[in-house]
Amino acid sequence: MASLYLRYRPTDFSEMIGNELALQSLQSLLERKDRPHVFLLSGPAGTGKSTIARIIAKKLGADDIDIHEINSSNNRGIDTAREIIQQMRMTPMSGDCTVYIIEECQKTTADFQNAMLRPLEETPAHVYFILCTTDTQKLIPALKTRCTEVKFSLLKEEQLVKLLKRVIKLEELSISQEVLEEIAIASDGCPRRALVLLEQVIELDEAEQIKFIKHNHITEDDAEVIELCRALLDERSNWIAIASLLKKLSANGKLADSENVRYAVLGYMNAVLLNGKKSPRAMLALEAFSEPTYNNGKFGITLACLRTIS
Repeated sequence: MASLYLRYRPTDFSEMIGNELALQSLQSLLERKDRPHVFLLSGPAGTGKSTIARIIAKKLGADDIDIHEINSSNNRGIDTAREIIQQMRMTPMSGDCTVYIIEECQKTTADFQNAMLRPLEETPAHVYFILCTTDTQKLIPALKTRCTEVKFSLLKEEQLVKLLKRVIKLEELSISQEVLEEIAIASDGCPRRALVLLEQVIELDEAEQIKFIKHNHITEDDAEVIELCRALLDERSNWIAIASLLKKLSANGKLADSENVRYAVLGYMNAVLLNGKKSPRAMLALEAFSEPTYNNGKFGITLACLRTIS
């Protein structure tokens, strides 16, 4: 059976919680006769940009076979741009239009972005682009001017509690308000993270649920994670030292929930920068750890560490 966050992924704007103004803006744009052909969805990781992109594609009239999702982590260069330009000349195979969803488009190369300028400006009537990004600053200005941007933000704790209540009702579960509030606090505004945590504590009694949530929501008091953060910041650290710390975290079970470690590193690095220290390593870590690890778990943490010190 699919995970909760997959089972209850919204399929329509009416099912979304939070970001009401952004969703209203999108609905208005889609209802226009001269609606834009290039959307830019921006905001922190975990705000539902990919989900919203799929909803937009369906509202535009695209069938599944005509929705192309491109992961910029793996397909980000000039060859990908050429492939898109070649494909977009063809008419839709089934639906009313062809939609290209470009995930994490801030990771695309300058060559890719420059190659896409003309296609984005002279988009065929049957083609739409939806670009998703956590960092618009990494997009070249000429590309951004060709997009209609809609900004999204993380959910408030009360909105996460509302989401959790909806899910436990559908699942016919009995979870206390206190537990739901603890999950909301630990989720740092991310609905998918909230549902993952909920699923992890369903079978526990209330006391164990709260203990689990608090234990797995790593804070800056966690010595071993802090040790990793300090090593990542230290310009003298080499990969052997980082790998040793990762092995220790894995042996102690700290990497069992990789998202907790990821959020802890992000929080630590953010605190370093906000305290006035302009640390290049902290900035690299924020970028490297911005990618969720739901699909690759502890291996994603290893890759993020390697990217930080490379």
